[in-house]
Amino acid sequence: MSAEVSGWLAQALATDSPVLPTAGAMQVWLHLGWSVVLAWLGTSLMVKLLAGRVRAVQGQWVIALALAAWAWVPGSAGAAYWLGLAFQAPSLGSVALCALLLGRRLPLTGGTQTPLVGPGVPQAADRMAVVLAALGGLVGWLLLLDSFAVLPLQLYAWGFSPAALGLVVLAALLPWVVVGHLAWSGQRLMGGVVPFSALVFVVWRLPTGNVWDALLDPWLWLVSQGWLARHGWNSYKNNS
Repeated sequence: MSAEVSGWLAQALATDSPVLPTAGAMQVWLHLGWSVVLAWLGTSLMVKLLAGRVRAVQGQWVIALALAAWAWVPGSAGAAYWLGLAFQAPSLGSVALCALLLGRRLPLTGGTQTPLVGPGVPQAADRMAVVLAALGGLVGWLLLLDSFAVLPLQLYAWGFSPAALGLVVLAALLPWVVVGHLAWSGQRLMGGVVPFSALVFVVWRLPTGNVWDALLDPWLWLVSQGWLARHGWNSYKNNS
């Protein structure tokens, strides 16, 4: 029995034969991922520059669609070409989060826009975002230390093993345990970013076949830490 368990563990922790995405899937994801990220960045920038003006609301769809289409332009004329050279493909987590934020900013029903976190949002949803940002920051720091060979194990390489995916699935349940039972309402869907990313990763192994690349990228890591610091400062000011 011990030999069978040892063999099962060795197979679960093996990193020498990773399952990688196909070249076609990687190419499609490069364009699709950057189209969503660019659409969200464009609408967010437009709202900040034209805050409160009618043009900001009416022109958001135009900006979002134009930037998304630019990412699909083939060759060096497309945005995905240069962004891919500089940053490769965005993570599944980044794209899912941008799509969620974009959906809240551009509701198809034409309803009022409501934030995912912050004033007026249920406390449980706000705590969900804090837990996810803290987990993202912790994993990012561990991966950074691993790149300098400081950790006693090769954490990034372990992301190619089947056991890493199981750990991610368990970690995806942690925010739900912390905040308690939440209904899947529009203001609380942020808790589904990690499970959704894990599901897409299982099916298509995007973007690199490594589970850490599926959940986190350098930009999402930086943004999560900045948001967490800002949230902590605002909470401190409100309670002081």
